[in-house]
Amino acid sequence: MKRMIFQKTGYDSKTFLANAALGVFDGADSVLWCYAFASIVFSGVMSVFLPLGLVILLGGWALLSISIALTSRAPVHMIAIDEQAVVIVGSISVLMMANFGDEAAAPRGLATILAIMSLLSFAVAISFFLASRYHLARLLELLPYPVICGFMAGIGWLLLDAGVIVALDTSISLELWHQLSLDNNLARLGLCLAGGFFLLIFTNHIERTWALPVASTLILAMFYVSSYLLGYEISLLRAEGWIFDIRSSEGGIPQMLAALSLAHIDFDFMASVVPQMITVVFLTMLAASMNLSAMTAINLKARMKATDEMRGMGGGNLLCGLICCPPGYTDAPASILYEGFGATSRWMPLASSFVCLLVAASGDWFISYTPKVLIGATIFLFALQLFYDWMYANVRNFSISDYAIICIILLTVISLGFTQGLLIGIVLTVLVFVLRYSMIPAIQEQFTLIDHRSSVERSLADDRQLERHGGEALVFKLRGYLFFGTANTVRDAVRDSIENGHYSLILLDLRRVTGIDISAMNAFAQVKQVCDGHGVQLFYSCTEAETGDKLVTLDAVSISADQPLVFSTADYAIEKMEETLLAKYASQTDPRPVRYHLKNLLMDDSKVERLLKVMIRIDCRQGDFLFHQGDPDTGFYVLESGHMSATIDTGRGISQRLMKFSPGSVIGELSSYTLDGTRTASVGADTDSILYYLNSESLGDMAIVHELVARTLGVRMEYMNRRLMWELV
Repeated sequence: MKRMIFQKTGYDSKTFLANAALGVFDGADSVLWCYAFASIVFSGVMSVFLPLGLVILLGGWALLSISIALTSRAPVHMIAIDEQAVVIVGSISVLMMANFGDEAAAPRGLATILAIMSLLSFAVAISFFLASRYHLARLLELLPYPVICGFMAGIGWLLLDAGVIVALDTSISLELWHQLSLDNNLARLGLCLAGGFFLLIFTNHIERTWALPVASTLILAMFYVSSYLLGYEISLLRAEGWIFDIRSSEGGIPQMLAALSLAHIDFDFMASVVPQMITVVFLTMLAASMNLSAMTAINLKARMKATDEMRGMGGGNLLCGLICCPPGYTDAPASILYEGFGATSRWMPLASSFVCLLVAASGDWFISYTPKVLIGATIFLFALQLFYDWMYANVRNFSISDYAIICIILLTVISLGFTQGLLIGIVLTVLVFVLRYSMIPAIQEQFTLIDHRSSVERSLADDRQLERHGGEALVFKLRGYLFFGTANTVRDAVRDSIENGHYSLILLDLRRVTGIDISAMNAFAQVKQVCDGHGVQLFYSCTEAETGDKLVTLDAVSISADQPLVFSTADYAIEKMEETLLAKYASQTDPRPVRYHLKNLLMDDSKVERLLKVMIRIDCRQGDFLFHQGDPDTGFYVLESGHMSATIDTGRGISQRLMKFSPGSVIGELSSYTLDGTRTASVGADTDSILYYLNSESLGDMAIVHELVARTLGVRMEYMNRRLMWELV
């Protein structure tokens, strides 16, 4: 595994003050989020650990930010602690309080939740390293977009629930209605929601770096001014639940940590929440991959590589794991936003990290004076923003079915939990893939040999036979991934064609097929049975060796002369189909003399006789070459009997067949028309062949020769047009 490289550029001293100022605003913003996130994880009876949780989150945020600022190719690369991880850890915390009771506020509860957060960050770090090493990032982005929207809406619900817990120390349930009737709970929840809407409107209307810190300061000021005017003292605010009551944390953070040991960790409880932890890792990697894709697409000048950035992200999350902080990743929207505000150097994220470290080092005294209204409003801001983005703004053009997927996942999260919602999302992913892929026709095109022929150049007599009987050979060009649903449509199409037409040969061309499962193989076996029942031969082309073996094993392909009719290319398969038709309908099987072929081309006996006087007979043994690609032109040939093939060198030591010649073909006539007068391909004998040769000296300026070449080129052009259409479709 490659080591992380610290960047030596991106520290522009000329813009230090401007970037540092932006970093201070971002740091203040990060502090507010750390407040909110710590309140989500350490709520209820566990709020006694809130100061420690805040310090851990601030420290983790700063360490991750510093790590990425120093290693990323992008000078302005902002990060954030994963809110999805925080809300799921928050749900684990609620579950822990239900299982542990009062012990959740004891070392057992603290040690267990810290171990869970540490393990999550280490797992995410390892996942980043593996994704970087094996280029796995893109696999996560294969999820359908509606499913991703459903996940994000589910996160919004969990944040909404977390906001209620912070405000009332109870989650959204039937019990909530009873809690709202007690004391001032309804007022607290209402003010938190109102604060959330205020933050949402303020930050969306004023898109500036200082928007959230200023709006939060206004809420803080209004809270304490109102409390003063109403005569509320700090003790009364704490007693009535308006601010956090953490008086039981005497001794501070050092005493909390000193009381911990590995023996306090409840490993049985950790094992019970493994599904939730796997969910966190999956969602973190998904969100990180999407954010990195956005960053690499926008920062073209930085030449970012997702693999390098993920390696750096893995290192940063290792640091988070060491201090028991939840995992984090790239914050693409913040990076883009600050670049728009003029951030240009690494001093900006470094200054932001310094603010977080400064607040973390200042102690925990201010926690006791932070109103729950502010923290609840911040959490509701994020929840409302997620609902707005993923239930409205990003999905306005969705179809009803796509929007239904989002609602199904959200309802599952609400009724059963996020892990179950994730499983439903994965199931829906599979169903959406199957349904939508099955809607793509597996048959791209179908035609007969009247419409398309092989690269074999045949005599005019054979061409006429194929034009007359080529309609008996039907070709299906298949595409996509063939599975139960799509393969059955192929089977039904072949059966309908055979029952309603007069076909004796069927070819299934798999060139554009990306994969075949066993159900498709069985469907092909059924196609073979239909063909056998009607006396039709079934061919395959463009199959891999393994696929061909499976077709033979399942008796899904016809056999001719003890050989399965499976071919590496469609051209070879169609050639075999043509030969089958010619063997069935050819009126004469004996070799025809060259005189016969020349007469078919020139339609004039006198011209034929004049040519024969200057042509020389050549016998070519199987495997011999008439000429090679690049040889100088010396004349052309007319093939009387046998078969020959023209091949070109692709430049990788591999020869590719361009055309096959049968009796009556003119060979080598194009060389004299090239600029350098050289052979454009190599021509060799597939079988023992007899040719008649006309050399350059004998040609002279004979008009008869030009007529012969012109007629030959006409046939070739018709063939090339057909060939081009075959390749384009």
